[in-house]
Amino acid sequence: MTSDEQLLADYTHGNQQAFATLVMRYQPELFAFLYRFVSDSAIAEDLFQETFVQVHKSAENFDPKRPFRPWLFTIAANKARDYLRSAGRHHMYSLDRATYGSEEETTFLDLMESTYAPPQVELQTAEEIARVQQVLASLSSIYREVLVMSYFHQFSYKEIAEMLQIPLGTVKSRLHAALATFAKAYKQAIR
Repeated sequence: MTSDEQLLADYTHGNQQAFATLVMRYQPELFAFLYRFVSDSAIAEDLFQETFVQVHKSAENFDPKRPFRPWLFTIAANKARDYLRSAGRHHMYSLDRATYGSEEETTFLDLMESTYAPPQVELQTAEEIARVQQVLASLSSIYREVLVMSYFHQFSYKEIAEMLQIPLGTVKSRLHAALATFAKAYKQAIR
């Protein structure tokens, strides 16, 4: 299979099919990433298209020594953040407001363990899935983006730091606070 970086290089040399292959290769994952950011499939579709328009415009400037996937997701995250800012949905929560509770509280990890096969279909209810999505959508964008990048798309802390252009320590503290905030919001949602 041709690497993403090679496909982009082929595209910059006139191979239109290479670009179509990249779009198709990333359609499910990138759309899901954007949907988790904005909680609206129509907007996620628009942002997906805007992301690849930006890839097209910036293809010549791509550094082939760097991996394509983090670059693509950085563009997508920026598009989603821009949308959320323009839509007035950019909420900020103080890190000192996060509570960490007891060991018995449900955590984001308990709900979204992505390294294992999903639970049996009969155990997954539409209501619980909707509740998790609703809680995720209610988080501030700085928390939502680190959760989505880390747990849904399994970017490393270092990749997240590079994509968001923030220090590694900030990624860790945001993720810790995001998990606590998610757990608290989820606990309230199930009451």
